[in-house]
Amino acid sequence: MNIFWFLPTHGDSRYLGTTEGARTVDLDYLQQVAAAADRLGYEGVLIPTGRSCEDPWVIASSLIGATKKLRFLIAVRPGLHQPSLAARMAATFDRLSGGRVLVNLVTGGDQAELEGDGVFLDHASRYEQSAEFIRIWREIIARSHAGQSFDYEGKHLSVKGAKLLYPPT
Repeated sequence: MNIFWFLPTHGDSRYLGTTEGARTVDLDYLQQVAAAADRLGYEGVLIPTGRSCEDPWVIASSLIGATKKLRFLIAVRPGLHQPSLAARMAATFDRLSGGRVLVNLVTGGDQAELEGDGVFLDHASRYEQSAEFIRIWREIIARSHAGQSFDYEGKHLSVKGAKLLYPPT
């Protein structure tokens, strides 16, 4: 069984959803939490996405040096990044961290938050977009080791000649 810890990127409190016993989260605190999870043998940490969180890629990147084996489960919302950019980000992080990146695909939640981020698709359409996103993302990653590109035309997403010059580990 693999056990992950939740990395509180914007506020950490005694009880979920409250500010009781809350402490401010800064880089030193995040490094302490990540180092403790690493030292205690957790498989990794979940780094959330959303307007109530700091950017998960920036947070994860800042913690590579504070950990040795800890993996980073980074939340990615398909409507906010194109799959080729997300593949490049994941591949870069994977190389820099020595193969410690994992991706958590988050289709969405709160409609007001989604609209604030420019995502106006309904629930069913977001899942269709997510399916296209993960197909493109996986193909780009898989083909990168052979230097091949990928073309795809879908209902929500399209790419032509998408490729990674620097594949993940």
